[in-house]
Amino acid sequence: MPQIITIKLFLANVFLVRGERWIIVDSGAPGDGPAILRAAARSGIAPGDIGLILLTHGHFDHIGGAAALREATGAPVAVHRADLPLLRQGLDPRMVQSVGIEGRMLMWFMPSRTPPLEPDITFEGPFDLAPYGLDARTVHTPGHSPGHIVLPLPDGNLIAGDLLRGGFLGGLLNATLPNPPYVLNDPVQQRASLELALSLPAHTWHVGHGGPLAVEHIRARAKSLM
Repeated sequence: MPQIITIKLFLANVFLVRGERWIIVDSGAPGDGPAILRAAARSGIAPGDIGLILLTHGHFDHIGGAAALREATGAPVAVHRADLPLLRQGLDPRMVQSVGIEGRMLMWFMPSRTPPLEPDITFEGPFDLAPYGLDARTVHTPGHSPGHIVLPLPDGNLIAGDLLRGGFLGGLLNATLPNPPYVLNDPVQQRASLELALSLPAHTWHVGHGGPLAVEHIRARAKSLM
């Protein structure tokens, strides 16, 4: 069964998932690559143990360490094809809508451009992780970004990226309270993606900010989240 290790960085969470080799899901902000490798080493995971870097979406706080991780591990970087322009051109804040006070505050600090990143693997349908020793496939959940994906795992855990966030101030307050993401690309798609994700057989969502979130708490707050 999969094992998840959560690495809590300054701006976002990164997850290590065990297959035949370890899979890194998301990569933090620019400059976070070394911190991720140090956290992995504390769990006995060497760079050569990592077989894939999977990005849930193309925002700067999730792709920033990918290039450094690829160089250190030799692992390919994979992302949904719809977010390829974000990686190649960097995120323009005008492309997204802020959600709530924290979202509007974040817009002031988001960089208008991030270093370009060319992934090794792009996909459109479900991305099968069986070649990496993990019985799991990604699910496309656009809304936060065009190519946002989640990763349901066989044990009932779901790596949910920024489909939702936990608590306030990046999870410093009430981290397990489900909240909408800070920004959206398409609110209509976001609602549909939340409904889709809630139909998956998961009990816990591991999100990019705060968390983890219990599915029963998400269902209880569903009206305010959609």
